[in-house]
Amino acid sequence: MEFEGKLALVTGAGSGIGAAVSRLLAAGGARVFAADRDERALEALARDLGDMVVPHKVDLAERDQTEAMVPAAIETLGGLDVLVNNAGIGSLGRATEIDPDEWRKVMAIDLDAVFLACRAAMPALIARRGAIVCTASISGMAADYGFTAYNAAKAGLLGLVRNLAIDYAAQGVRVNAVSPGYTRTSLTQAVPPLVEAAFIAAVPMKRAATPAEIAEVICFLASPRASYVTGANIVVDGGLTAHTGQPDIRAIYAASAQPTHRA
Repeated sequence: MEFEGKLALVTGAGSGIGAAVSRLLAAGGARVFAADRDERALEALARDLGDMVVPHKVDLAERDQTEAMVPAAIETLGGLDVLVNNAGIGSLGRATEIDPDEWRKVMAIDLDAVFLACRAAMPALIARRGAIVCTASISGMAADYGFTAYNAAKAGLLGLVRNLAIDYAAQGVRVNAVSPGYTRTSLTQAVPPLVEAAFIAAVPMKRAATPAEIAEVICFLASPRASYVTGANIVVDGGLTAHTGQPDIRAIYAASAQPTHRA
């Protein structure tokens, strides 16, 4: 098992991508310190995975709780090999519409908490030549209408990943990001069907990703198989960002060539 004896901290571990990552790490032999604000979800994960998981309730919007999380993980596990910064929240609103408090909360969870966790974990990761993987987003690579805070936070996260990667490469710590496209998680459960259909229609593969598909890439980056990969951002979006956004001319021509049926 490729994670045999490894020690991992995963944030946002209660559901979605974080839960899928925790399951893969545990299946590979790692002991996982699973952090999330949803205590019930953590309890369910712990019931499924038994002693391989240590649940830890945390609100990453609170700096003191974030800063206490990493030492608790290191003390409980006895060290740290892998840090997966996965927790995040979304927000909808243009710059003139979003409340500054909401902006601050998105930044606190999606960016500040990642910085704080990486900062606190780095000495332990250096000691064991560990790895950090951050769940970013294609929304950090380009803009979405009305996603001001989320776009800014995820763009900042990608910058942070690259900086950490070069600053700590010589000390044996690898730092990478995974940028998912539209994925069926707890964050997207509330999306109206009409909106989801529009998202999926833009994806060349014509479907949403599953959390397990994103987790596979995260765990690859955390594993020895990615031993020479650092500072990378792997996009997992079904081909969405490979597209220029221009129309499918062949489809337009094909549609225009269809006979018109008249009553």
